[in-house]
Amino acid sequence: MASQSHTAARGYRLLRCSTCYLPSEWCICACTPTIHTPAQFWLLIHPDECLKPTNTARLIGASIPHTRLFPWYRTAPPADFTELLSDRRFLPYLLVPQGDARLFAGLRERPWLPDRVPAFVLLDGTWSQARKMLHRSPYLQGIPRMAIQPRAPSTYRLRCQRCAQHLSTVEVAIALLEQLDETTASRVLHAYFRVFAETCMAARHGHALTKSLPEMAQLLAYNSQHATPAPGECRRRLGESCITG
Repeated sequence: MASQSHTAARGYRLLRCSTCYLPSEWCICACTPTIHTPAQFWLLIHPDECLKPTNTARLIGASIPHTRLFPWYRTAPPADFTELLSDRRFLPYLLVPQGDARLFAGLRERPWLPDRVPAFVLLDGTWSQARKMLHRSPYLQGIPRMAIQPRAPSTYRLRCQRCAQHLSTVEVAIALLEQLDETTASRVLHAYFRVFAETCMAARHGHALTKSLPEMAQLLAYNSQHATPAPGECRRRLGESCITG
């Protein structure tokens, strides 16, 4: 998905795990959960995000099996994505802060239709990039725009948010699952996000985690009962090498 013209992310020359994209000695693939939820996530990813170690969209893709990720380019709409928008099996919603909160309330009040599965479209990029993606993508204009009400500000310290209502991509998914009463899915994804965030912070400063995170034990216990790794998926012990150039 990487663009040839975008600026490479800091630290891109490090040998990184091909799954969690952390440096090999900080690999967290042993903690990666397989989360079972009927919620569908379709992620449109700005090309500048593809190589960023701090990107959180990949956490959704790694943990929720039916997540779909699409590269966004201004001049080339992703054909697979536009085909999905016309697929009658799905009922897509575009999650944006300026969306209609009543759509979400209505979705919660009625059972999900078996032949129309709600699919939540998230724009993955900086807030400036997300605005450009929205305004420069005609195929997004016909999707109902939904807003959720964050119950807490972002806790993602690796990136600064301009206001308390701005969440990282994975935090949007966590909040959405919580408000859909997908409690277990929300809780497990939040634990995975916290392990990623704290490990990524430690890797940035070049030192080991100063304390054991309870979320690690939580995820390992969850994985022992629920995980169904896909073929070729990295499930190494913490810190064991699984690298890409």
